[in-house]
Amino acid sequence: MAVFSQKKSPEPSIPAPATSAVANQSSLIGNTLLIKGEVFSDDEILIEGKVQGSINVKNRLVIGVNGNVEAEINAREVVIKGRVTGNVKGGQRVEIVSSGVLHGNINAPRVVIADSGVFEGNIEMHGRDEKGKGREDAPAAQSHKGTGEDAQPHKGTGEATQPHKGTGEATQPADAGEHHSPYLKSKK
Repeated sequence: MAVFSQKKSPEPSIPAPATSAVANQSSLIGNTLLIKGEVFSDDEILIEGKVQGSINVKNRLVIGVNGNVEAEINAREVVIKGRVTGNVKGGQRVEIVSSGVLHGNINAPRVVIADSGVFEGNIEMHGRDEKGKGREDAPAAQSHKGTGEDAQPHKGTGEATQPHKGTGEATQPADAGEHHSPYLKSKK
């Protein structure tokens, strides 16, 4: 026969704090909830119900598998697992997972569409901010460091030639005046 001791611990039982709820605040629009109008939030929103109108979220917006949205969406990041009808603007990213359906246009720097995801509309992907844009949009003939001279465009191609390291003069290909075409046969 076994004897069980019933010692009580001296410390009271305190429920553990919900760190995920405090650190990552989010709002839930449940399955049976219907919202008509405008939705604004600084925090993350998970939509499992139905929303009609417009949605503006400064954080992440997730349309759950049961979510049905007929709205213009503007959020930092948008993840579509349910059904969306309307244009979506993502400040950083828009993702359509395999169960997601989007009928509308996307405007975001990064777009991810899973294999089975459904998308009908147009995508406008804007690149980096203006800081990184300057290098790509620079004209072909620009000042070369160290020489102080501008490169001259190559006759016939319009491409800028690079200065010779020792002289600072722009180099020209040996056939600078000739044009070559794969369709023209040379006469020798």
